[in-house]
Order: sequence, then C-alpha cells, then structure tokens
Amino acid sequence: MIILEYIPVTPENLISVDRLYTVHYFEYARGYSFYGEKHDFWELVYVDRGEVGILADTRCYVLRQGDIVFHKPYEYHNIWALNSFANSIIISFSASGKDMDFLKNKIMHLDKNDRILLSKIIHEAEHCFNEPLNIVELNTMTKKDTAPFGSEQLIRVYLEELLIGIVRKNNTAQITRPSTERAAEEGRQMIVDTIITYLNEHISDSVTLDDVVEAICFSKTYIKTLFKEKTGTTIVKYLTNLRIDKAKRLISEGKMTFSEIAAACGFASVHYFSNTFKKITEMTPTEYSMSVKSKGIL
Repeated sequence: MIILEYIPVTPENLISVDRLYTVHYFEYARGYSFYGEKHDFWELVYVDRGEVGILADTRCYVLRQGDIVFHKPYEYHNIWALNSFANSIIISFSASGKDMDFLKNKIMHLDKNDRILLSKIIHEAEHCFNEPLNIVELNTMTKKDTAPFGSEQLIRVYLEELLIGIVRKNNTAQITRPSTERAAEEGRQMIVDTIITYLNEHISDSVTLDDVVEAICFSKTYIKTLFKEKTGTTIVKYLTNLRIDKAKRLISEGKMTFSEIAAACGFASVHYFSNTFKKITEMTPTEYSMSVKSKGIL
C-alpha cells in the first residue's frame, strides 16, 4: 500500500468581509436628498434605475443606471435623485485586505454577473432580516427566526465574490469618472442646504461653528468659504439672523417673557439677546413689541 502525504494549500484571503451593517434597497422620489453621513466602514452605492448625484468628501459625481461607487471609511457622503425617480442598492460593511484600496475614488459600471450577485444579496437580506430594506435611519439589522439556513453567510460570500470580481475585471481597465460641473454645483449647494437644515434644527441650542463642522464633516475653512460664497454671509451671522427672526415671531405672539424667548432662541442670557436684537433690528425687544402691537406687523 502506498501512503501519500498530502500537503494542503491555504487559500489566499485577499478580500474578507468582516462585518455587515446594513443592506438597503431604496426607491427615491423626484427631488429626494439624503442628509449626509460618514462612518468607519465601507459603503457601496449601486444605481438600479435613473440617475443620482453623489457627494464623496468634496468630489461630486453623477451615477447612472448600472454604475457603482464605494465610499471608503471616514468619507463624508451624500446622495440625491436627479431629474426623476431613482432606485439604488446600498450596502454598508467592513472589509479587510489591501486590495480594498483599489475601490477608493472610483466609479465603475457593473456587468450582468455583478448585477446577479447584487440581486442575490438583496434576496437573501429580504429573507434573513426583520427590517424592511427601505428604512433610512437603520443602525442595526436583526435576524428572523425563520431565516433560511446560512443566509448571513451567503450574503457575505456573494459580497466577497462581487468585490473580488470588480477588482479582477477593473485592474486593467479601471474607470474613474471625472466630476461634472453640474454634479459639483449641486453637491456644493447640497452642503450649504445641509448646514442650513442643521442650523434651523438647533436654533434653541448653544451651537458653535465647531459644532457645525463636526456635524457636517468638512473642514472649517472649506465650509466657511463655501457658505459665504453661496449665501453672501457667514454661518454665525446666518444663525444669528435665524434666531432673531424666531424671536420676532415669539414676541409677536405675546405668550412668552423676554427671558423665555432668549432661551428658546439659543441666547445665553436675556442681556445678550437684547443687545443682539437691537444691533440687528435697531430696536430693543420692548420697542419691537410695542411696534407690533401698534402696527400689527411681525
């Protein structure tokens, strides 16, 4: 009897998906836009229908049906629908392997086999997790009691196959689509709109410029310059004017004291509120209140 000594081959693990955070399938209405975010893991965005605008840090792109982009860890990103309705698949995950670097700052167009893998991921996710795939504010997925055997593992396997296939196919023919002026302009406006939304949501809070920078995830110099360019004023002055406008409305209603109005509008003290109010309106809060009562104006 001949006894052979078998020497195993240890397969290379060039790309390994370590964690799965979310699997989404979104249908965007005309004019939809996302608030924007960044996190310490990867996120892929695939356009299944229509066109979307993509903001990745300060780079802006237009993605069309069949295009995919990968947002690297800690990259601020945003998405909005262009012109009409659009559908997208968004999968967030962590992955290890030096070849993941290949996916940074690129837009690629998927072939039929790639699209089949994405379809399989969506199918498995629908049967594996309790949460619908169209929930925007989703920070965890819970497994169904009735989830098919091995569904989570299959999602990981399909995703790894997709990533390996994309790197393999595009290593010699990579696509890096340049930012279009149309997308760039919409992206810059999106950043400003996001700042304005944040300011409106925090009128009553003690908000500083550093708070805005942390929330918007861009450098202080960049957002200060961009905001001034788009609005003609600074972020601090814009917030102050929002607070004074709110104070005017509250004064006209006549239901709150000046101290209560100062607090509701984010001023540290009624004294600071009164000084700021007079500086902007050229009237004290008391004078403005009398003016409203006598003239019936806001």
